[in-house]
Amino acid sequence: MSEYKGIEPTHLFLADVHLDSSKSMGEKYEKNLCSLINYAAEKKIHLYLLGDIFDYWMEFPNHEQKLSHNGSDKKTTIPLIGSMLLDTLHQYNESFTPAYYILGNHDYWDAGHFSAIGCTVFKDGCKINLDQQTICLIHGDGLPTKKTQIHGNKISPLKRPIFHTILRSKIFVKLFQFFFAPHKAWSIMEYISNFSKKKGNTALTTIDSSLKYLINFSDIDVVIAGDDHFARTVHTKGGQYINTGPYYEHHLVLTYSKQGWAHAHWDGKMNKFVVKEQPIYSL
Repeated sequence: MSEYKGIEPTHLFLADVHLDSSKSMGEKYEKNLCSLINYAAEKKIHLYLLGDIFDYWMEFPNHEQKLSHNGSDKKTTIPLIGSMLLDTLHQYNESFTPAYYILGNHDYWDAGHFSAIGCTVFKDGCKINLDQQTICLIHGDGLPTKKTQIHGNKISPLKRPIFHTILRSKIFVKLFQFFFAPHKAWSIMEYISNFSKKKGNTALTTIDSSLKYLINFSDIDVVIAGDDHFARTVHTKGGQYINTGPYYEHHLVLTYSKQGWAHAHWDGKMNKFVVKEQPIYSL
């Protein structure tokens, strides 16, 4: 690895922070990530959060307990995690430009709080244009079983695991929130998430083989995702797929600058990037 000298990224992409309530690791990752977001705000770097920023996120809308955050008077109860991160994101959104937030399988139960602090939120994904490249941003655990629309383009389905499909079901969410009070629900999901965030190599084959649906479709040049916790760049005829890798444990981010794409570690103490040498795969 080498220091990220002479390159100031204009865009930052990250996923899989899995921020939880633990005092030891949770606070450490949160402070590190906040230093990155503050740096991005200062340097005017566009920020894209590609899901699973929180290890479990469930909002309880219209619940009897009202929890306000940074002036938001929306009647909702949110998990008691990440208050520093939410404050920092809110400040970033107000001082520069709204961060993009793609919901993941661990933080899908958003009822408007991320929007209330200024983020631009997408449930399944979005497209952006970057230096004449069309970039498709997704979390990486699949898309709905029916063809989905991403900015007007129909995308063929990338099959989600059954468990993820259930978690994202409106019926399941309503039933879960009917039977369990917020704190009990958060405890259950925290327990479940400890198993589900441990990925295996089988996830690589699934997502890599499915990329042809996105990369070779329409005008998409690059697909960026997280989810499976393996940072990599995969080249195909139609373009490339880049996995950001997990922010948790290694503080990995994907950067874009005039020099192109690069995976890097964020050093929160020194406020600098360290380049990660990355294996490249071909399909």
